[in-house]
Amino acid sequence: MTDFMVHLPGNFRHVYQFANGLSQYRCVEASLAMAGQIAYPTRYANPTQLMSQIYTQYVGPDVSSDTRGTTKEQAIEWLHSQNIGYVDMESMLGNLDELHNEIQAQNRQNVPQLITIGDESFLHDARSGHTLHNWADALNHGAHTMLRVGYSDIMGYGLYEEPAAAPNFSQPVAIPWQNFLDGHIVGCIAIMPHGVPTPPGGFSFQHGTWPLPKPVFDQAKAESTLAAAMAALASLQHDLDVLKTEV
Repeated sequence: MTDFMVHLPGNFRHVYQFANGLSQYRCVEASLAMAGQIAYPTRYANPTQLMSQIYTQYVGPDVSSDTRGTTKEQAIEWLHSQNIGYVDMESMLGNLDELHNEIQAQNRQNVPQLITIGDESFLHDARSGHTLHNWADALNHGAHTMLRVGYSDIMGYGLYEEPAAAPNFSQPVAIPWQNFLDGHIVGCIAIMPHGVPTPPGGFSFQHGTWPLPKPVFDQAKAESTLAAAMAALASLQHDLDVLKTEV
C-alpha cells in the first residue's frame, strides 16, 4: 500500500474553520488559506486571520450569526487576486472516473485540489469509520469544501486537510472516494504549487509532466558529435585534395 502525499511546506499550518467562535461557514475560506500556503509558503504569516479576511471581503462581517458561504466564483476571484495558478475542473464533473484519474495524477505531481461535496452528511473517516460531521444528516446538511493533498493507491481513500477537523489533528483525514460519489461533487479546482505556472488549456497530468522537463545539455555527447563531424569533414577534404592531384 502506498500513500501519495502532496509536498507541504515545512511551515504549513492547518486552518480550522471554527476558530475564534466566529462564522461557522468558512470552509471555503479555510481551504483557500491552506492552498495559499502551498502556492506561497512565506507570504501568509497568519493563515487563520487570512481565512477571516477572505470571509469579510466576499461574504460580510465574520460573526457567529452569519450563515452565508463563499461562492466558487468568489474563490476564483481571490485566487486571481493573489496570482495563484489554478485549473477549474468543472468540465470533468460529468465523468467522475476521468476526474478521479486526473486528480490522482495531479497529486502525484504535488498538485492539491479544492474539492466541494454537495452533501456533507456522507463524509466518513476511512480509518475509524466514524461520521465526520455529526451535525449533518439527511434533513440537515450542506455543501463542504476541503483541500485534497493525496490518496491511497489501494485503500480507495483520498487524504484531506479538512477544515472542520479538530485543530490539533496530526495528519490529513482519510475519506473514501465513494463518499464523494454518494454526496455529489459540485466543484474541483486544482491549485498550482509554489513556482509552478498554470498549464495550458487541455493539459492532462495523466499523460504528461508539468512543468515540461527542461532539455538536458549533454556536453560529452555534443563534443563527441562535433569531433565526429570534424573528422568526417577532414576526410572529405582529403578526398577532394586527392582528386585535384589526379586531374
